Amino acid sequence: MISDDHIQYLTAAADDDACLSVQTARDAGKLPCQIMGYNPLRGDSPPVEPEDVADITRLQPRYIAVDFHGVKPPLLTTATHPANVSIMARPLRIEFPEAWYHITCRGNEKRNIFTDDHDRIRFLEILAGNIKLYGIEVHAYALMGNHFHLLVMTPEANLGVFMQRFNTSYTVFYNRRYKRSGHLYQGRYKAILIDADQYLLELSRYIHLNPVRIKKYSALGINEKREIITAYPWSSYRGYIDPRYQEPFVTYSMIGAMFDEGGEGDCYGRYEEFVMSGIVEDMSHNVWSEVRGSTILGSERFIGRIYEQFLSKRKMNKKELPGLRDLQGRQPSMEEIAEVVAMVFNVEVKELYRPRSRCRLARSVFMELCRLYLARNESLASIGNRLGDVSVSALSQNSRRIEEKLRADEKLQEQINNAAGILGVKPPLLTVMNPRTL
Repeated sequence: MISDDHIQYLTAAADDDACLSVQTARDAGKLPCQIMGYNPLRGDSPPVEPEDVADITRLQPRYIAVDFHGVKPPLLTTATHPANVSIMARPLRIEFPEAWYHITCRGNEKRNIFTDDHDRIRFLEILAGNIKLYGIEVHAYALMGNHFHLLVMTPEANLGVFMQRFNTSYTVFYNRRYKRSGHLYQGRYKAILIDADQYLLELSRYIHLNPVRIKKYSALGINEKREIITAYPWSSYRGYIDPRYQEPFVTYSMIGAMFDEGGEGDCYGRYEEFVMSGIVEDMSHNVWSEVRGSTILGSERFIGRIYEQFLSKRKMNKKELPGLRDLQGRQPSMEEIAEVVAMVFNVEVKELYRPRSRCRLARSVFMELCRLYLARNESLASIGNRLGDVSVSALSQNSRRIEEKLRADEKLQEQINNAAGILGVKPPLLTVMNPRTL
């Protein structure tokens, strides 16, 4: 048994900065093969060595990397893999101009990241400075005890550099003030790419309701929760219902305009009604159950577009593959789509492939479903060729026409939903965000 004097171990945390890089360990003269799911101080028997240890850059907290200080370690073999050694999945990072994100960071070990109001004020000052530096738009925020929420839009594809500088700046401030060291946050920031057309208003409401979503307020009545939210000083909500509380670093105009029907100027009252209706209707609704690939919250149409434009040809890291597979989902064949559309619209399958089909609506739907569900593993040019020499621009034009028809034709939406249900895929719902109906 190895004594305490012979061993020094490091528990790797579940974030990139704190994780032990096995290759770095090798370069530093460590013993990288000692990535063990056991503790030699307890006298545990050593497991076997992972076969591809150099690729494991994220370790679960129970794994231990050991430096034996020159003492020959126990013999490890490569006969089999230890069952409990795994490569941790990493959320996909997708950045492009004018992308919308919901961002959250939690304190390490769920500890508070704000000790007093001075911390919160400084946090917002650092946020405002970095917003100006990187040209980020913050449309909503909420500061809680051990975490924060941001709803942001990036005019440029620069979320990563913005968050790195912002989080580092606040961590440095906090550590200096309290004479501490180490990580303030639990892992990397979590950024969910959102379909603003479908989820922007819902997420702004979710963020602004956060102060009363905590357990100690769960038994309070509606009026009591309303008072808490309205008086809460550490969110952007008050600026949305009273212009006197608007902060210069928050962009209120876009969401506010959605409630200013006809330029009547009563967007403040309408937004307040919208947020407060969430207390009655959907405080228990978990919008995050709809997130795909731990990364994207949006309609099937939106997810398909993101996949085609940013992920289909991207070389993936091993740790990103689980999220990618979730986005891919089930992919029906063109023949399956044709059979189902023909059945739902009561037409012959051959009519769907004819460029001058007598069943124009059914063919239009068929083309759109093929574009949506096949484009993840096939180019649009190839899909168009199989549909009868349809150009990529024609597919895009057809998609826009379908969207316009869906806005006015509930029966068409129902038919498309039925087709998607038969195919076993998520329907490409089109949601028109009307504040008065939410």
